[in-house]
Amino acid sequence: MDITKSTQSYKLGLSILWGVCALILIALGIWKKKKHLRIGAIALFGVTLVKLFFYDISHLDTIAKTIVFVALGILLLIISFLYNKYKHIISDGNEN
Repeated sequence: MDITKSTQSYKLGLSILWGVCALILIALGIWKKKKHLRIGAIALFGVTLVKLFFYDISHLDTIAKTIVFVALGILLLIISFLYNKYKHIISDGNEN
């Protein structure tokens, strides 16, 4: 972003940071078998997507939008992979 002299890279970084935090919370929720962590992470990712579609689209330039969409898409694919790989842990009835 420094190469393109973008002045709004903090908006880009904030959306990606929220997505990474959601990924970390999902991983912790699966590892610790905590349903509330996973639900909180999904809510955080949802807020990130709402911010992306209603705020970032109108305020970021084309390159920044592309970077954010691709990064959050990759994070969403990783989260989906984790849910599918560890669905036997998630679906246990012994959760707290």
